[in-house]
This record gives sequence, C-alpha cells and structure tokens, in this order.
Amino acid sequence: MGYDFKFICDCHCHSKWSFDGCEETDDMCRQAARLGIDVITITDHCEVNGWSNPQDSEFGNFQALIPQSVIHMKESQKKFANQVKLLRGIELGQAMQDLDAADKALALDDFDFVLASVHNIRDTQDFYWLNYTREFAEDILYSYFKEVLEVAKWNKFDSLAHLTYPLRYITGRENIKINISNYYSLIDEIFKTLIKNNKALEINTSGLRQEIGTTLPDKDLLQRYYSLGGRLMTIGSDAHKVQDLGKGINRGLHILKDIGFKEYAYFEKHSPVMVQIIEK
Repeated sequence: MGYDFKFICDCHCHSKWSFDGCEETDDMCRQAARLGIDVITITDHCEVNGWSNPQDSEFGNFQALIPQSVIHMKESQKKFANQVKLLRGIELGQAMQDLDAADKALALDDFDFVLASVHNIRDTQDFYWLNYTREFAEDILYSYFKEVLEVAKWNKFDSLAHLTYPLRYITGRENIKINISNYYSLIDEIFKTLIKNNKALEINTSGLRQEIGTTLPDKDLLQRYYSLGGRLMTIGSDAHKVQDLGKGINRGLHILKDIGFKEYAYFEKHSPVMVQIIEK
C-alpha cells in the first residue's frame, strides 16, 4: 500500500482489547511501520451503556478491558518509539447514556485522544443488529442525530466518530436509500456545535471497504461541514485487524483536499497537532 501524501495518520483503530478486535498492539505498530504510517492512535472500544453491569453486556467488561488496553499501549509505545508514533486513545460509545460511567472510563488513563461515537440509541441494540424498514430507518436516524447532538454538546471528547454510522447497515446492507437532506437541520447543528467548541469531525474510511462504499460521513456532508466553517478533521480507518490498518486513508485525504481542506489533525494530550495535506 502506497500513500500519495507526505505525512500519514490513522487516528482510529482497535486492538484485541476491543470486544470486536483481534490484534496485539505490537502487531498494529509493526504494520504501521511497515506501511510507512507516521502516527497511529489505538482507540479501543468502551461502550458506556455496558459499563455498570458487565455481566449483562454482550461486549465484555470494560472496567477490565480498558486498563489492559492502556497497559499494552504503553508497552508498545516503548518498543516502537523509533518506528512509529503510537498515541493512546479510547472510543467512548454512548456517553450520554451513563455520564458517571463515561467520566470513570476517561479517568483510567491520561489519554491523548477521546473519540466519541454513538453505536446505538437509548434502549436499542447496536444499529448492526436491527432489522430495517424504510419507516423505521427514517425514525431511528432522527433519534440518532438527536443523540449525537447531545454528545457534541457534552464536549468531553476530541473528535466525533463516523457520523452517519447507521447508514452502514440501512443503505449499505439493506439498500434503503435515505434522503439525508431531511436531517440537515440536526446535522448542521451538530457541525456548528463542533466548530463552536473547537472539536474535530472524523472522516472514517471504513465504509470504503464495506457495502456502503463511501466514507462516513460522505463527501457531500464533509463539504457541508466545510461550508459552515469546519476545518478541524481527524481521519481513521477503523481497522480491527492489521490488514485494514491505513486502508482508505489515501482516498480520504484526497476527498479532504478536493473539498478545500489544507490540513487535518491528530491529537496528543487532547491538543490538535496539525498536519498539512501535501502530496509527495
């Protein structure tokens, strides 16, 4: 895999300490070095709504998993210090569903980067597991964007992950076409909140290797964010295995460049480090 740009970051990937990951942190670092990726941030999952009752969670015990993730990231940082810059992150899911648990999770480490996501709305399974009709899809998307707006206003994160995540399954898997303009008012409010609070938006490239075939969010919504004044972006492959690390980053950066973005960011100690989008 070659890259067209001088500096490459992948700010969203997972190790085996995510319930759906399978890789050692060392192996993720080794792959990043082999590919010529300059910076990776491992962002293992912490689904906040499963924190307090791990015995009832299909995703495991985050009170045990996240400390292990931190330990292994610290070890890998030492081993690979001269090969790749590894930063310690967490993907915090559904923060608004248990604010106390969210705070406890964030206190487990001095994370460099907090990626906020919504994988399910309140009292509902992950969007992956749902069966969709058009009416149900349209209704649940409205609830989804409302909860994402709550997260944006909560503000205890650095970047907002994979906006339009439900479309992976609604459009990608079920082939239900959605008129996203029906949600522009909510999406614009999300964007304006991010911009006001100096928080980043993620361009997630996982959709490029999935049935939906687009980044999350897609180019049209990224253009909308840009037109509202949004300039702070992170980029991530959302890799859960070594062979997906860095996938789609090249195309994602081309999309940002085409829109007019001059730079993107990775986060170190919650501060954005800006990287110019310059081709080799």
